[in-house]
Amino acid sequence: MRKNLFRHSILVIMLPLLASCETINHQNSNQKVSKPFFTYHLLKSTPEKPMIVTPTAITTEFKYENGCVLAFDGTRWMTPVFPEGHATFDPTNKTLNLLGVTYQMGEVVFAGGNMTPYDRDNTQSYSHIPAEHCITEYLAKFYGDYEKIYLDRN
Repeated sequence: MRKNLFRHSILVIMLPLLASCETINHQNSNQKVSKPFFTYHLLKSTPEKPMIVTPTAITTEFKYENGCVLAFDGTRWMTPVFPEGHATFDPTNKTLNLLGVTYQMGEVVFAGGNMTPYDRDNTQSYSHIPAEHCITEYLAKFYGDYEKIYLDRN
């Protein structure tokens, strides 16, 4: 009887400890995932309240360097800015996933968006800000409609 009571007591004590270890590990793994680019909340367009976006487009090549995703438009390197939920980055495979399509670093993407100078005082509109060393003088702000451009490199 005492053996069973002792085993039961040990079990009651160990279960919360095991659960807390799993919770701590789960939190740590979530904290390691960081976006090496800006994100912002893109408003949804509705018939009652249509969203008007200036119809501009940019063509950029993506590069991953020193823990940062960068966009190159042919003349300057920029820090990308994606709408929330549009982009995820896999640092192991060095791939950028934009709305379900995976792009390798070095591939060229044509998308709705524009280039703007970086303004430190205007960062309150961003939902995620990358590490300071990832921020360049210019931002490549994307709206969506991503399309891979195939270049003939010969």
